[in-house]
Amino acid sequence: MTRAALYCRLSREDEGMEASAESESIQNQRAMLLAWAERLGCQVQGIYCDEDYSGADRDRPAFNRMLAAARAGQIDVILAKSQSRFTRDMELVEKYLHGLFPVWGVRFLALVDHVDTGDPAGKKSRQIYGLMNEWYLEDLSANVRAVLTHKRRQGCSIASSPLYGYQKDPAQKGHLLPDEAAAPVVERIFALALSGLGCAAIARRLNTEGIPAPAAAKALAAGRAPGPGLWTKATVHRLLTNRTYAGDLVQGRVERISWRGKQTRRLPESRWIVAPASQPALVSRAVFDRVQALLSARARSGSRGAPHPLAGLVVCGLCGRLMEQTRSGTVPKSGVPTRYFRCRTARQSPSACPGQPYLPLADLEELIAGRINALFAAAASLPPAPVKPPPPAAGTARRLRLALAGLYQDKAAGLLGEEEFAALRTELLARLRQLEAPVRSAEPPEAPDPAIPPPLGRELAAALIEKILIYPPDPDGNRRLEIFWRV
Repeated sequence: MTRAALYCRLSREDEGMEASAESESIQNQRAMLLAWAERLGCQVQGIYCDEDYSGADRDRPAFNRMLAAARAGQIDVILAKSQSRFTRDMELVEKYLHGLFPVWGVRFLALVDHVDTGDPAGKKSRQIYGLMNEWYLEDLSANVRAVLTHKRRQGCSIASSPLYGYQKDPAQKGHLLPDEAAAPVVERIFALALSGLGCAAIARRLNTEGIPAPAAAKALAAGRAPGPGLWTKATVHRLLTNRTYAGDLVQGRVERISWRGKQTRRLPESRWIVAPASQPALVSRAVFDRVQALLSARARSGSRGAPHPLAGLVVCGLCGRLMEQTRSGTVPKSGVPTRYFRCRTARQSPSACPGQPYLPLADLEELIAGRINALFAAAASLPPAPVKPPPPAAGTARRLRLALAGLYQDKAAGLLGEEEFAALRTELLARLRQLEAPVRSAEPPEAPDPAIPPPLGRELAAALIEKILIYPPDPDGNRRLEIFWRV
């Protein structure tokens, strides 16, 4: 008997797409597909449901479990209400419906739009459905972004969770109220900054007093375990420089790169959306401005130089957090400062990492340099890799001429406008002239000696080293150190 998998999906993006919300619910999709499987005489292998997941989301748990079962040969046919239930991503349509499913021996059927991958003649209609579904998501993303931008400019908080020190106003959506537990902590942090304490000293005092950091406070409010979250210098600095605490709601610091994925990027301050005096202030404007002046005065002037090549790669072997550089005394006679890598957690709260691992920077640099020298020496003993000859220029020139001829045909058929045609024609002609230009003989540059490693720089260290774990010395003074290489 044919083994069938039933797939159901519903998300907010689908509201209004069907005649009624009831016809699109997970329960109704399941009932509809079960009846269809019975009419087809299929044995239901499994019912896979993803609720509140977008059709473009590739991390849907039930969706990926179903694909794993199909890959393992446990499914013969996948039934869905429509192709958009399966995916709204055109790339996934091509990858699975027209690529992997035929290889796995899986047939895809959709009830409403009569999609059947067993019918080769329906490929174009499936691709059209995929494009329409993708265009819908793209338009929806643009509309949602425009609405959210308008709300931000109106001073409406759209964050899923409020900023530390605030709570959502139950009587007015988008409005914030001071949080009784966290607002006094914010006021105290500003007071400590006014008293002359730096961000690191404030963080240490809060950790010593056992005051939960923002992440830990959020977890406690949600009824979850707080975890090892601690106040850090960066956390205190972000809090002290956030204008929202003076009443100006600041939003739009990051944006999603594309509606297809979840990757985001930080925006410059000039693109932040600030709504002046739109929320209750936790500190006065005078206090906020005075703290900004103090922070600016404490900042170091001039260039601090490039980061150390090993920065961001050295990790405490006990708590798993990054270690930081510090200076402790000077070398006798020479007066050169002695620098160390020390555990950042132990610096903030000794009880959180009692081992307090550390290692002199000079010792670590010497060790890493020796290991890298050994890697380059081993690479020098390997036979050279064969050099591939460059592709013949004649074939490339022929393809460019054919593309140029097709360009004129598209223009004659009205598929290209004058500006687009002129730009493409200029680009093709330039590439063709460059290809047909006489090649001048030149002496090849001298290849570097593979046995001599280049100086340890930031790019080389990041390319070779994944991380370095440092543990505290044992009673005999021996140090344990682990290096994880990328090669």
